Amino acid sequence: MTSRRLLQYALLLVVIAGAVYAAASFWAESRKYAVVGEAAPSFTLTDLQGNEVRLADYKGKGVLLNFWASWCNPCVNELPLLNEAYKLSGVELLAVNVGDSQETAQKFAERYELSFPIVLDSKLKIKERYRAAGLPLTVLIDEEGTLLERHEGALTEMADILQMMERIKHD
Repeated sequence: MTSRRLLQYALLLVVIAGAVYAAASFWAESRKYAVVGEAAPSFTLTDLQGNEVRLADYKGKGVLLNFWASWCNPCVNELPLLNEAYKLSGVELLAVNVGDSQETAQKFAERYELSFPIVLDSKLKIKERYRAAGLPLTVLIDEEGTLLERHEGALTEMADILQMMERIKHD
């Protein structure tokens, strides 16, 4: 075998190994993200009072996870509706503020008298894991921790919100 042919085989092996590595990395990386029908990615974030809140804290309960920001007009319209539905339904709701400071999120929550827990995703890591390209994003997670549904965009009808909450209500 000539040295040129040996070099070609070695190069081919390097290309194949690179392709296998890239495919395996892509598959492993995609498992970290939220996929409907699979386990919701876990996280730990800090709430407005400085306490750590883990998604795992909601194990055994359905939870409506809502991603929002104070500068997002559809979020501003949606959050008061979610607040009323939260009070009516008895369903767990966890609001993930995306990118605002603690002070900005706190003022917003006080202004709109939001009564559900709010956690801060200041580094946008959870937003990325849940693939929230735009805001608001609402995610339903069942009592087993499985992601049931994603709703991108504002929820504008109370009946729709209550219907979503009914899907995860645990009696």
